[in-house]
Amino acid sequence: MVVNVIVLYAVAILGPLMVFLTHFVSKGHTRDMTRLWFIAFFSYLVFYWLAKTYGYFNDPNDYLYVFALWWPIGGILAFWIADLLTRQGTVVPFFKWIIAFLVGAGFSLVLDGIAGMVQAYSYSADKIAKAATTITNPIGGLTIPALMPLLMGILMIVVFYLVFNVYVVLRKRRIDDTSATLLLAALSIVAGGFIWVVANAILSYVNTL
Repeated sequence: MVVNVIVLYAVAILGPLMVFLTHFVSKGHTRDMTRLWFIAFFSYLVFYWLAKTYGYFNDPNDYLYVFALWWPIGGILAFWIADLLTRQGTVVPFFKWIIAFLVGAGFSLVLDGIAGMVQAYSYSADKIAKAATTITNPIGGLTIPALMPLLMGILMIVVFYLVFNVYVVLRKRRIDDTSATLLLAALSIVAGGFIWVVANAILSYVNTL
């Protein structure tokens, strides 16, 4: 298991490496990707913490928080895909948000698959039993509530909105770059928490029906 943890942390280094590589993939957006790395990490860290607090994960060794370091990889990858495809002049409405959602949901399934393979965490049997719909991950065999990838995708949309829309508004108000980024980090924590609290409230209500 120690080797697995070392590998998990080693893979997380891809995030900062992708920030650097953005100069070659999408020139002029390196600072945006640095900001995206921080916001994605904070958002998913809080999301995992709340999900664990509400009993959705069996994670005695706190490996969930290592996977929070992986989420900036998914965020940067989503930006690369959206940027490369829009260069061809796509006319699909809300294309960037669609890509963010799909990559977020897909990346969630990949991480759950890896977690199942290395036995890093699992979903609570109690929550699985109460879930309206479940999915068996084909990679690692974990049974997961079908809602989880959906929530992960929605959170990725929120991350993109903060980084590429709210940031612009803050800068127009003459807030300096560092202060704007720190404020976005705070907002991302609130957003991650809000999404999970609302989702948990809905799930609790559905379970009473």
